[in-house]
Amino acid sequence: MQSPTAATSFTTFLVLSVAITALVVTVGASWSAGTATQPLIDGFQITGPNVQQKKVHEGFAGPTKGAGVPDCLNTSAYCAQLYELLSSKAPVVEEGPDDLREMKLILSKISCLKRDLMGNAKVVQATFYQPFSTSHDMEPVAETAARCFSKTIPQRDLQLSLDKWGSRGTFLIKRVCTAYALSDGEEEKALNLFGQAMADLGDIALGECCNSSEAVIGGMPQKRMVEGAVPPAINALRPYDGYY
Repeated sequence: MQSPTAATSFTTFLVLSVAITALVVTVGASWSAGTATQPLIDGFQITGPNVQQKKVHEGFAGPTKGAGVPDCLNTSAYCAQLYELLSSKAPVVEEGPDDLREMKLILSKISCLKRDLMGNAKVVQATFYQPFSTSHDMEPVAETAARCFSKTIPQRDLQLSLDKWGSRGTFLIKRVCTAYALSDGEEEKALNLFGQAMADLGDIALGECCNSSEAVIGGMPQKRMVEGAVPPAINALRPYDGYY
């Protein structure tokens, strides 16, 4: 028969063995789970064990709205400088803010149309958020962008839209310069910046919208100009020269 001291020692050894075994199993399971974890995305870096570092690019040109005034601020430096100049002083007449608000809308449309036309995706994205205004628009600017991508807008229609922006913008700049008490030199600079912005957009738009003799609708080539269609059933008909 074992003595009480020996029995106590054996029990203590057994308890310690079980505790150590449990600790080893727990640590091993935790380590195994950690190595099997999926890679984590930390900013633009993919990190994790046994994962090769890779740079992730977002692939967009920034937000259309909320990143500055006018919209698509970073697309046209001329529009950004012009708005900063026009809004640099307080108005002296109550009509000033309304004229400046419409001028800001024209500058936003110029910048956003330029962004869509220069984009690699060739989709209507930035111009989609621009509202239609009867005072300076021939059609919604998003429709103009869509017709450019499908090559279905005649050069005359495109030029009419740009000319209306140009004439209305020039008229508003002169009113804003008067309403905000800008000097003659500042007015001349503003008109020059607006002319450069319109010329820049005009070159891009003509090159993008009117560079093909065929339209593309739904991925299929089409005739560029819409023409009348004659039903096949009446192709064989001839003029009647008899008497009734």
